[in-house]
Amino acid sequence: MGISIKWISTILSSIFILSLSYIFTGCDLGSDPDDKKDELYVKFENSASSEYTITTIELMAMGEAGENVITPSGVWSDDILESGSSIAPGEHKFFTLDIPNRHYSQYRLGVDNGQGTEIMLHLQEEYTPDISAPTITHWGGDDRTVIVTVGDSPYSDLIDVRSWSDWVGID
Repeated sequence: MGISIKWISTILSSIFILSLSYIFTGCDLGSDPDDKKDELYVKFENSASSEYTITTIELMAMGEAGENVITPSGVWSDDILESGSSIAPGEHKFFTLDIPNRHYSQYRLGVDNGQGTEIMLHLQEEYTPDISAPTITHWGGDDRTVIVTVGDSPYSDLIDVRSWSDWVGID
């Protein structure tokens, strides 16, 4: 009433063949696990505490994340919002952006001033670009949640980005 050696040999051979099949079909031995796609799926949210509706979002590639980049690696894009589209306070839109893995882009905004006129924040008189401009980073995953709060500056008569954040995953 014992198990035959032939039967054990057949089972072990089958397990060995299945294991090899998994290794060679399930793993791409020539790829780097950090070498992910160059697209980033983004949920871009205008915070509920914003005072303005976002009417334009422009991006500029900055280079590798984690490096102190002074000279951008790209130029400002056209508006990524569809023509006539906007993001009111508390609303969001989804985008697929061409940001390579481990890279980041800055963004700048245009908003409706509440009277139907678009104000590009960076074109306001006396606007000073901030070294900590809002960014979208492709790091740690291929999807991202970005939240921005736009309101009147407490220090001037300008409309400004009061706060921004971006983190891996869709919230």
